[in-house]
Amino acid sequence: MITKIDELKKLFYEIKDKGWIKSETIGPGSIGRTFENLIGIPSNEFEIPDFDQIEIKTKTEYSDSYTTLFSCTPTGPHYHEVERLKNLYGYPDSKLKMYNVLNTSVYSKYKSKVGVNFFFELKVDKEREKLYLLIYDKHKNLIENEVYWDFDILEEKLYRKLKYLAFVKAKKKIYGGKKYFKYYNMKFYKLKDFNTFINLLDAGIIRISIKVGIFRDTQRIGKTHDHGTSFCIQEKDLNKLYELIEICK
Repeated sequence: MITKIDELKKLFYEIKDKGWIKSETIGPGSIGRTFENLIGIPSNEFEIPDFDQIEIKTKTEYSDSYTTLFSCTPTGPHYHEVERLKNLYGYPDSKLKMYNVLNTSVYSKYKSKVGVNFFFELKVDKEREKLYLLIYDKHKNLIENEVYWDFDILEEKLYRKLKYLAFVKAKKKIYGGKKYFKYYNMKFYKLKDFNTFINLLDAGIIRISIKVGIFRDTQRIGKTHDHGTSFCIQEKDLNKLYELIEICK
């Protein structure tokens, strides 16, 4: 493990010494894709760490957006559970109003408003070892509590992908219509334990983001486009989930 940390440190310092680097992609994940390309990581969708045992996360300077830890589809009364939630509790798409979408962030001990008719909330049940999604009507009366995530699945995903974390920061600028990054800081972390993860969910520090849209192209118009159900945390709270190992700057 120490060898891989040293190897990633060496690559990071080589990238840092390059200064401003033109983004290799144009999408919202360009900061991460560019860094991964620079260290020779091929693009993949597998739920394994990026660099041997180390998962790499990237963020631009001054960004206060949440960082996705992992994605996990919930269990519920329907095989296509996320699509069911969208159809029942979503709200009209901004352009194709005959179709529902569902984009919301859900917390424990806090009811998030979804559209104009519903509220969502998380409930940690340590006795049953499940994380429940509670759904309320607009008067905050509970109308459903059938959707859940099993602790054992969450634990397996957390330990498989996120036992070690490298968190990379970069400055960003636009020049000549092109995007550039300057990578300047990297922190190495080690996961504390799964119980800490559950406690942070229960405290509302880790949240779930549900992002379900629709396709708008002619061939797939109106069909569900599931962008994932993600467990997320803010950078300022990483030290609550992880132990800091080392800082490279």
